[in-house]
Amino acid sequence: MKTLLRIDASIRLTGSHTRELTNHFETAWLRANPGGRVMRRCLANDAVEHLSQPSFDVIAPESAALIEELTLADHIVIGSPLYNFGVPSALKAYFDHVVRAGQTFAVEQGQYRGLLGGKRATLITARGGNRSAGVSDDFQQGHLRQLLAFIGIAQVDVVSVEGTGADARDRRAAMDRARQAIDRLLEPPVWLGTFSARDREEIEQLRSGQANAIMAGDAEAYAALCSEDIHLLIPTRELVAGKERFLEAQQALFRSARFCNFRKTPVRVERSGDLAVEVGRQQVQMETQGQAQGIFAAHQKYTHVFRHTPDGWRFAVLMSNPSE
Repeated sequence: MKTLLRIDASIRLTGSHTRELTNHFETAWLRANPGGRVMRRCLANDAVEHLSQPSFDVIAPESAALIEELTLADHIVIGSPLYNFGVPSALKAYFDHVVRAGQTFAVEQGQYRGLLGGKRATLITARGGNRSAGVSDDFQQGHLRQLLAFIGIAQVDVVSVEGTGADARDRRAAMDRARQAIDRLLEPPVWLGTFSARDREEIEQLRSGQANAIMAGDAEAYAALCSEDIHLLIPTRELVAGKERFLEAQQALFRSARFCNFRKTPVRVERSGDLAVEVGRQQVQMETQGQAQGIFAAHQKYTHVFRHTPDGWRFAVLMSNPSE
């Protein structure tokens, strides 16, 4: 059974645009996950205490309860309006409680490692005005992405609505577009052929493991998701065949490039014996935008071949192309 953790950060209990959209998200998520469970955390009705020295020095009961919710969730949706260019203070307090060494992240050989991998998050943000061209006046999305990635949640979708302070017609149009974006995000892929619940779970774990490894720049973790005869076919690069060459290629890539977002939307998965082919769309965002083609293209279409091995499903072919 899948579990959704819904976090609402708006101070408004009525008239909140982010709450209206998290309501829509919850309904759509339950439709896509029949029998799923929803945990709700309203930071206006049930405010999280801002950290003090005593609560910082130990894992307070409140922190433990919040971390347990986060650990149990398969999908986290956060509704957060833009307040003074950043996140609401209640949401900042929430993350101060849940970003904890040994609980949601670890330090290993001087490197940070998130402990909540395998989860998916969706950010639903709103602002009264519209962003200005060439001006960085929204420090919320980047902040939340970084916090989630730090604790191991690399697969992050964003639905952003602007102009909520505009006239009623423009506001309704913006909200309609946001609801449509939510529906597209939660539209499940078409599964063709015989897949057990375990098959689907393992293939979903491969997707999230890939996103986590790419975001962390961890070539070894990425290679561990692949079969021994893995083939990598991407634009502007030579064909890579075999796990050893794949590992070398990814190590070279991660030395020269850093990814700040990697999101996949599978459309169709079809099985034939011990092979399954998945096609879909993926979005890539780099820390620096010096390259915008091939593997660095922001919008791509992909084809993956999975092979069922004695150790479970593994990537056998990875292929992508720009779709701009």
